[in-house]
Parts: sequence; structure tokens; C-alpha cells
Amino acid sequence: MLTLYTAGQEDPNKCRALLTEGTWSHTVDSPHDAQKWEPNGCRMVEYSGGAIHDCLVGRKFVLAGDSTIRQIFWAAARKLDPKLAAAELKEIVAADEKHRDLSFNIEGVRLEFIWDPWLNSTTLKDTLDAFHALPGSTREPTLVKKEEESPALIVLGSPGLWAARYGGEDYMTLFKDGINTVSSYLSLASQGSTTRSSSLSALPSRNEGYSSALNHILLTPVQEPAYSALSNKRTETITPERIDEMNDYLSHLPSNQTSHVVWAFNRMMEESGQSFESDGLHVDDNIADRKIDIVLNSHCNNPAGMEDRSFKGTCCVEEPSNYLFNLALILLCAVMLYTPRAQSMPKFIRPELLTATRDILVTLAWCWLCDGTLQFSKVERHYHPGAFIVICLFWLVGSSSVLHKLVGSAGEVPWSAGKDPKAEIVNNNEDHSFLSRHQTDEIKGLMQGIILLYHFNYASQTLWVYKLVRVLISMYFFLSAYGHTLYLLRTDDYSFKRVAVVLFRTNALSALLPFMMGTSYSSYYFAPAVTFYYLLIYFMLRTLKESNYDPWPLGMKVLATASFTSMFITTPGFLEMTTDVLGTVFRMSFDVQELRFRLALDRYIVFVGVTVASLVHTARLSDSQEVFTTKGSPRLFDSGRFRFWIICSAGLALFLFFTQSGLSSKQSYNAAHPYISWIPILALVTLRNLYAPAQKMFLAIPAALGRISLETYVLQYHIWLGGDATARLTLGGFENASFPLFLIEKALITTLFIGMAALTHRATRTFTVTLSEAGFLGFLAALWVGNLIYT
Repeated sequence: MLTLYTAGQEDPNKCRALLTEGTWSHTVDSPHDAQKWEPNGCRMVEYSGGAIHDCLVGRKFVLAGDSTIRQIFWAAARKLDPKLAAAELKEIVAADEKHRDLSFNIEGVRLEFIWDPWLNSTTLKDTLDAFHALPGSTREPTLVKKEEESPALIVLGSPGLWAARYGGEDYMTLFKDGINTVSSYLSLASQGSTTRSSSLSALPSRNEGYSSALNHILLTPVQEPAYSALSNKRTETITPERIDEMNDYLSHLPSNQTSHVVWAFNRMMEESGQSFESDGLHVDDNIADRKIDIVLNSHCNNPAGMEDRSFKGTCCVEEPSNYLFNLALILLCAVMLYTPRAQSMPKFIRPELLTATRDILVTLAWCWLCDGTLQFSKVERHYHPGAFIVICLFWLVGSSSVLHKLVGSAGEVPWSAGKDPKAEIVNNNEDHSFLSRHQTDEIKGLMQGIILLYHFNYASQTLWVYKLVRVLISMYFFLSAYGHTLYLLRTDDYSFKRVAVVLFRTNALSALLPFMMGTSYSSYYFAPAVTFYYLLIYFMLRTLKESNYDPWPLGMKVLATASFTSMFITTPGFLEMTTDVLGTVFRMSFDVQELRFRLALDRYIVFVGVTVASLVHTARLSDSQEVFTTKGSPRLFDSGRFRFWIICSAGLALFLFFTQSGLSSKQSYNAAHPYISWIPILALVTLRNLYAPAQKMFLAIPAALGRISLETYVLQYHIWLGGDATARLTLGGFENASFPLFLIEKALITTLFIGMAALTHRATRTFTVTLSEAGFLGFLAALWVGNLIYT
């Protein structure tokens, strides 16, 4: 494993990976992905016209070579403006002027093609003489004016095909002459790239971005044609032996020159099936598109990442620096130094608070190390139906292997965010009742395990899996609403301290991570959504709280609040106004459309949770009306158990049949989900409690995961997955490791992930135990000041 990791660190910027190796992805449900080229160990992005414009505006992009390079020129032109490119190409074909220079200008980006299959033209020499590796802002003032002439990017086509076709026995001499003409410029480009050090930051708008991008020269290898499709005349001269000899010459150039050779172009041909046009020389347009993407990734990825932290490309990027990471390490050392001396320090500096601070700092630093630096690689995820189903079955079977039986009473209020003085009001039998704390932890853990596997395996690309997981996510909101409502009804605790404890417990991690990772609070959507619905429930129950114990007035409040919530979420303007206020006061950024979509999906299920909690609370207040109790077997339970089994099972079956057969798109299912998600959720929680002895038992493994489900959901973005939960995290060199090593690597990453989640859970609970109203306000003030400084 150490050898593989070390091998991965030999190419830390992943430029070699981009230019050398890769594979075509093959997925079941996405035809587009079947044409997606993926370098080994990094993520390549497909550049749009807008992204190309951002990278090259005001600059010149030059390609020189034969007709195979001209294809790449037209691929770039199509990306910038497909209609204009098609029109110009049609004019050139009609004029029968193929062998000439071309130019294409669109919105400040200038593309130029120099027809020079031998790489010996005066035009190319002038272009290369004007080239400077460093951008104007980093060169001497005397060179700044000349920067206007220097291309940002040059792609040179090796003269191999023309040398083989027309060079006769001197083909190798002609080929070497062409390469020797440009080789010194490749060395010049390498010298420029070594004079630059990393200047990236996790914080946005603190760098020069595209204006500081280095200029680049790339050389293509001699393209290996489809020999069987070549014409008879071409077959006589363009032979595998000649092509291999010329590419072998390129591979033995000095390292500072061969590092500019885009070997991946030929690798594409080896990996792809029918990639050529009928002449056997020119590739299909989709291959040409991927070739230009490789070129653009090599030049634009680094400045694009500097401009936008959310940029997903990880090929050819520099190691970013983050002074907040360095500050976290300094604070961590200080905390570890002073923790043993805490007993002799002021009372407000308690040892357990120092330990909790240490755990939070360790987690934040680990997040940055995994997802912010280049120590871990990020690669694309792919959905494999069989593997996903098998691993989910393993999880369910493994979860059932450890069964615990409750004895006595629980010493903690269900759903409390920390130990609470009101915990003494809990009756000894309540933790054995309907939807006890152990049950809800078990359910949340089972769901969280499947959701983590769902994200890891990119199963959202499959509709039937997406529908099922959406139900699981809604069940979490149901359980959250159920727990908070039950607590408020039982304790009548509407104090500000209680609100502070819940808000801190829910949001602390999601509020701190953006500072370290350069993300936004709303990107961890679960915490904002849970917070939104908790505040709704809190204010609903606090308003006219004396009516909370009368079913009819409470039902009216629930209906009124649900109607208001639906209108607030779905009507344009309300969310926008709220997020504008939050943005002004707290300098927080929100994607309003994404927030609306997320909140709308679960806008009714939370009120189903409120209703169920009020019914359970009412039943507990009257022993004669208890339902599904573990004390004996009431008549309703005995006589109605089979009936409940039939009703719940039928409800589940009908739900599955209707959603899987009748809703054929994500859009149609999302439209129906808010109105039907309560059916499987109520059926499942009822089935879980039908058998009275089962209320005293719970599955220990998922219950343990359920207790840290909030932390695992948030931390998966950076230390189990990568790229803000859009890529698979892997150690360097493990991308193509054998299956046993793959399992070992995943076990290691998963163990660290669960460990960090447990540490963070323990730390936030420690803080909530001692959290005061003033402490919570101080935390908000610190976040406000931090956002003012860093945004």
C-alpha cells in the first residue's frame, strides 16, 4: 500500500495523468458517460463555451499541424459557437480550400490554425518566437507589451503522418527535423512552469485567477490510424513500424520536453472502439471534442480552481495553500499543550472543553487534508447495479447480526441534544415504547448506511433507487419532527437555552466547515433544512401553547402552519427575501432554487411527524388509550395486529407499484413525493412496533451509526467522498489497484470517516452540555465576524 501511495505522489499535480493515461467510462444508464474520457487519478471536466471564454478571453490559442490537428481546432470552435463554426466550415468546404490557415474569433477569444504539417513554416516560427511561458503580470516590464503577441496556448501536431506518407526512405530524418524545430520551445515552456509556486487559497476572491495562468505548449504524438481502413496507397507508407519508430523517438526526448507530449490522444484510440472516420486517419467529432478537453484541462484547470472553489477539475492543478489550515494546526498544538494543565487554569477553561476543541480542530484539518489538498486523489464515481445491491444487502445483513435487548430504563430524554435537567420526567417504561430513542437511532442508522452507499456508488443515476432513497431522506425529517415535537409536548420547555442547544448541535459543523473548505453553509443542505423545520415546529407549538393538549386546536395549528409553509416555500419571492436578509446580516450565500427544491420535497412530512408525536403523547397520558405498548397485550393490539400487517403491507406494496411503474421520470416523482411519502413511512414505523417484544430490542450497529448520522451526512462531503461529495476519494496510486487492495483502501478511509464523525459528535455534545444563552450568542457573533472577514 505504501508503494502505491508513493507512486501516486510522484505526479502530485496530475498533469502526467491527464496527458498520458486514461480510460473511457462505461455506465449502464447514461449513454453520454460512455463517451467520457477519464484520466487515471484525477477528474477532467468538459469545457463549455462560457468556460473557455473565461479562461482565454483576450488571449490567443494557436494550433499548428496537419488535418488531424485541424479537427481539434474545429472542436474548439464548436464549443465556443457551434452555429458560427458550422457556417464557416461549410464555406471552407465549398471553396475547397482545406490546406490553409484559419482563424476564429468569438467574444474576445481568438483561435488560430496554422497549416504546417512539417512544423517548419515562417508563421509558426514567428508564433513560437513570440511565446512566453510566464503571464505578463509576472514578467519584466519590458516584456509586458510583447505579451499581447504571445499565445496563451499552443498545440503542435507531430509531422509523423506526413513524414511517413511523403518522406520516402528519409521519413525519420524529416520527422526529427520537424521535432527539433520546436523542441527548444518545449524546454522554454518547462522552465517557465518551474518558476512558479502555489498561490491557491481556499478562500474565494483572494487571487489573480485566470490572469495569472501560465502559457503552455503541447505536442501531440504521431496518431496511430485505423490501419485496416487506410487506402491502398496510404497502407504502403503509413505502417505500424514507422509510426511506432517515430513515437519511440518522442518518448526518448529529454523529460522537460516529453512531459509536453499528449500521449493520451493515442491512448484514446486504443481504448475506444469505432473512433475513426471512413478514411482511417481522422477521428469522430466526439473524440475530437475530448481531445480539446484534455488540452483545455491542462491549461485552464489551475486558474479555474483559483477562481472558484467549487470547480471540480483536479487534473493539472497546483497544491493549494490555506492559512486557516495552518492556523488550525497551531491552535491544535496549543490546545494539546494546555489540556494537561487545565486543572490549574481558570474554571471556564475546562478539560472536557479543551478536548472537544481538539476534536473539532482535528476534524476540520482532516477535511482539508482529504478534500482540499492533493494528498488524496478524486476520481469519478460510477454506478454498477449488481455491486450496489450486493453491498446494500451486506449492510442490512451485517446490521442484523448484533441485537440488543433493553433492560430497565433509559437515563436520557429521547431526542435531547444534550443532557437536560428535565430528563428526570421520563418514565421508566418510555424508552420501550412506540418509536423510542433506540428505535429511531436504529432506523436512522439503517437509512444512513444505505444513503452513504447510494452516494458512494452514484446510484442517483438510477431512477428506481432514487425514489427509494428519497423516502429514506423524508423519513429522517419525519423522525426529527416527531422527536422535537414529543420533547416539547412532554417538557413544555420553550426556553431560549433549549433553542440554542438544538441550533448549535445541528449547525455547528456545517457552520465551521465553510471557513476551512471555502464552501457555503447552504451546500450542506441537511443542516439548513432541519433548522428551518425545527424553528417552524418550535414557533407553532409555542404560539397558544395551552392548546397543544387539545387535539382539535392543535390540529388546526398544524394545518395552518403546513399551509403557510407550503406557500412560503413554493411562492417566488418569500425565500428570496429571507435569503437576502441572511446574506446581508450574516454574509451567507444561498442557491435559492436548490433550497426551494430541497425544502419543497419534505414540506408536508414534517407535519405528519408532528401529528404522530401528538397522538403518541396523548396516548401516553392515558394508560387506557395506550397503543402498541409493551405492558401486556391490549385488545386492540391482539385483535388488530393481523389487520395492521395487512394494511401496512398493502400500503407499501401499492406505493412501490405506483411509484415504480407509474412515475417514469425524476420530475414526475418529485412532484408527487410530498403528497405520498407519508404512506411508506407510517407503514414502516407501524410495522416496526406491531410486535410488542420487538419494542424492547434494537439493532446495535445501525443504532450506533444513527447516533452520529448528522455528522456522517455532513462529513461525507469531504472525508469519505471528495469534491464536495461529487467524486470518490482515493489514495494516490490506488486508482487501478487490485480488488483486495481496493477493499483495504476503502476500509481504511471508511474507518477514519466513522472515527472522525464519532469524535465530532462527542465534541458537539460536550459543548451543548455547558452551552449558555450568552455562549450561543457569542458563537453567532464569531460566525458573523468571520463571514465579514472572509467573504
